Amino acid sequence: MQRTWADRAAEHEGRLRQTPRRTSSAPAASLLALQRTAGNGAVARLLARQRAGGAAATAAPPTPDFLVRDVDRAITETISHAPAAFSQWNGTFSWRSKWRLRLDLRAEVGQLQVIVRFKTDASATVRAAWERAILAKWSNKFAFCVKREAPIEVSPGVFDRYEEMYPIRIVIAWVDNASDAHYVIRANAPGATEGGRAGQGGTTSMVGWGTADTEDITHEFGHMLGCPEEYFTTNGINFVRPGGQGFRDPGAGVMNNPAGRALARNFEVICQEAATLRGVPRARTEIAPWR
Repeated sequence: MQRTWADRAAEHEGRLRQTPRRTSSAPAASLLALQRTAGNGAVARLLARQRAGGAAATAAPPTPDFLVRDVDRAITETISHAPAAFSQWNGTFSWRSKWRLRLDLRAEVGQLQVIVRFKTDASATVRAAWERAILAKWSNKFAFCVKREAPIEVSPGVFDRYEEMYPIRIVIAWVDNASDAHYVIRANAPGATEGGRAGQGGTTSMVGWGTADTEDITHEFGHMLGCPEEYFTTNGINFVRPGGQGFRDPGAGVMNNPAGRALARNFEVICQEAATLRGVPRARTEIAPWR
């Protein structure tokens, strides 16, 4: 029987749930350590016992294990102040950011999955290399957090700010039909160009990926998540680093330099959509390092 993208996504999710969770080598010094090792539910139960003086807490109403939201947002960026050598970047560009959010609320395995479905004619070997590069850059680096209305002092001078924490995990689902895909990826041979632009290993655009590239594609994946460029001046923000040129600068984040790491601000659209999914104001949420 032919497997659907949903079957494959389920397999990915199963593997993620089987991944051993991080544990601390020393007794937990704060609720943050407990939250990261035992989950949001364990923290809630501990706090309930503390407030009740050790007595059993009243059972809360049942909540669903999963919340799901399909995202399809228009993204626009305006780039300016590019020098003559990069003048082709000056202008306004638009695209759609598309993926599925799946918020797992279960206490011990809570996580926020960002599921992106791809259709491509690239070989299995190339697909595997692309997937490894994307996960290494974007997955399990940050958490979607719901802040407490007021921090709780868990020991003198030590405060816990988060009511809930969900590590953000990327799930890539390869599908057979374009109609099932969020994006159809064109597999480009090394040396390909598009509109006068060329990246590494044949990568030319958000949906034109080089078969010999595992670096620039991580930048293009960022656009799929809703991230604008961080070139020159983008959307009124000057991204030129001291001594840099504003484009592929050493030490810059992935949306300026594909060799760079993903930054907390690159998860802003995910945070907005996850806040809506969780039913809390954006102001009560933030992105925090997970590793």
